[in-house]
Amino acid sequence: MEPIRVQKFISEQGTASRRKAEEFIRSGQVSINGKRAKLGDKVNPELDEIKVYGKILKPAEGKIYLALNKPKEYMVSKSDPEHRRTIFKLLPKELQSKVWNIGRLDYHTEGLLILTNDGELTQQLAHPSFEHEKEYEVLVNLAPNDAQLQKLRDGVDIATGTTYPAKVKNKGSTINIIIHEGKKRQVRRMIEAVGLKVKNLKRTRINKLKLGNIPVGQFIEVEKSDII
Repeated sequence: MEPIRVQKFISEQGTASRRKAEEFIRSGQVSINGKRAKLGDKVNPELDEIKVYGKILKPAEGKIYLALNKPKEYMVSKSDPEHRRTIFKLLPKELQSKVWNIGRLDYHTEGLLILTNDGELTQQLAHPSFEHEKEYEVLVNLAPNDAQLQKLRDGVDIATGTTYPAKVKNKGSTINIIIHEGKKRQVRRMIEAVGLKVKNLKRTRINKLKLGNIPVGQFIEVEKSDII
């Protein structure tokens, strides 16, 4: 294995983002073969012992990419204090501890989620500067008028700030909306901000990857090239 910068190795294992890994290094929490690491140090993960906060960090076995069709009324988390069902219970036991979710969907939202052990992909998809598209199908209480659709396209004020312009089209009371942000409950809040109510919300695409005909509650294995 070719030597790589230690902060890149840490981020690829999903331990932290590249920026956070650099903070760990600056604060002296990373060591290479027992010596304090410095920014720019290179490691061979197959030969060197890398520790973060005293814990040995081993290379991931192989990259895993899963596309999951999240059902409604499931939490996107490893566990839930209220004992609600979580998406990780939909995976085989051998996968539950190996992957994590990129981004979230709220409890009442269904649709596409990506799970992986690829830290670099996680950073690319989760960071807003990359502006990867996310597409949603929204069933609302009544057919929107032209003014409401235009407001969604222009950007609306929600609790977390003004949204960027969205790509929007509709057929009756079903709205197809494409955004590249990830504000909390953003699509629901956008719809409510123009005076409509969400009856059902489903994510159908993340960047290149489409939900397709994956059954609700099930997942398929995909390639990184299917996503980005």
